[in-house]
Amino acid sequence: MKRVLVITTNLRQASYRLWIAGIRPLLAGRGFDFDVQVRSKRLFERRALFRRAGGYDAVILFRKLLDPSDARLLRRHAKRIFYALDDAVMYHARPVGCFSRWRTKRRFEATAKIADHVVAGNDYLADIFRRRGNDVTVLPTCIDASKYAVKPDERGGGVALVWIGSSSTLGYLDEIMPAVGEAAQRLPGLRLITIADRTIDRAPVPVEHIAWSEQEEAAALVRGDIGIAPTPDDQWTRGKCGFKILQYMAAGLPAIASPVGANAQIVTPQTGVLATTPREWTDAIVRLAADLELRRRMGAAGRARVEAQYPLVRAAETWARLLA
Repeated sequence: MKRVLVITTNLRQASYRLWIAGIRPLLAGRGFDFDVQVRSKRLFERRALFRRAGGYDAVILFRKLLDPSDARLLRRHAKRIFYALDDAVMYHARPVGCFSRWRTKRRFEATAKIADHVVAGNDYLADIFRRRGNDVTVLPTCIDASKYAVKPDERGGGVALVWIGSSSTLGYLDEIMPAVGEAAQRLPGLRLITIADRTIDRAPVPVEHIAWSEQEEAAALVRGDIGIAPTPDDQWTRGKCGFKILQYMAAGLPAIASPVGANAQIVTPQTGVLATTPREWTDAIVRLAADLELRRRMGAAGRARVEAQYPLVRAAETWARLLA
C-alpha cells in the first residue's frame, strides 16, 4: 500500500468532493492510501504537517498556493509533489490591489517551482505551467453519473431553465437576464430554477430557488428542462472546468453554455448549444424550449457522453498511473 498525503484547504468545496473524495475509494482498491489533511492557518501546525511529508510516498497539494517559505519546507521533506488544480488560482475572480496580485504571483511561482508534476483540469491551466517548464497532465473534471437521476419524460407546464452554482458566480447569471427576458416574450410560461446558497435579486421570469445540498442537488436538477452556464471570458474563468455542465448532462438535460474554459470541449452540437452574445442566448433558449424532441435527444446524448468521457474511473486510472 502506497501512502499519499493530500493537503487541501476546504473539504466542502465541490472541487475537493470530485477530485479527491470521489476517487479516494477507487484508488484504495488500487493500493493507494490517501491521508487527507486540511492545511492549518497556524504556522507551527502547518510546518509540522510539511515535516511529516517525508513519511509518505507522495504528496498531492490540491489547489492551494504556498508562501515561499512553506514551499521550501515541503520540498525539503516530500519525496514527490503533485500539484493539482481545477481553477485559475494564480489569478483573481474579482479586481484586487497591487499587493494582492504580487503576493499571489509570488506564491504561484514558489508552488510551481517545487512541483514534480502538475495535474490540471483543462488545457488553459496546463499551458500556464508548461510555459514555465513544468511536466503537466491534463485531467478533465470527472463525475459519478450514477448519482444523477435522468430527466423523466414530461410534457406541458412550461419550460424551466436551471442554474446550479454558488453566490460567488451569481453575477454571471445576472448578465444573461436581458436575454432570458427576450426569450420569455416569445415563450409563455418560461421560468428559472436556481440551485445555490442564494438566488438572484431580480429576474424577468418567475424564479424558484432551491437551497443547495449535496444530498438534494440531483433531484433538484431534474426539475429543470435546460441547464444554463453563462460565463464571462477572462483570466479567471478560462480556468473553469465545466462541472455544472457535466451535472446537467448527467441529469439528461441539454446545456446552453458560454464557450469559455472547458465549456467549449464539453458541449457538442449533439449535447447542447454554445452561446456568446445576448442574441445567441435568446435564440438558443427559444430553440430548445420550443422543441421537446430536440431536448430529449440532446439530453440522452449528454448523459451518454458523461458516462463515456468523464467517468470517475478515468480520474482514478490517471492518478494510479502517476502515483505508481
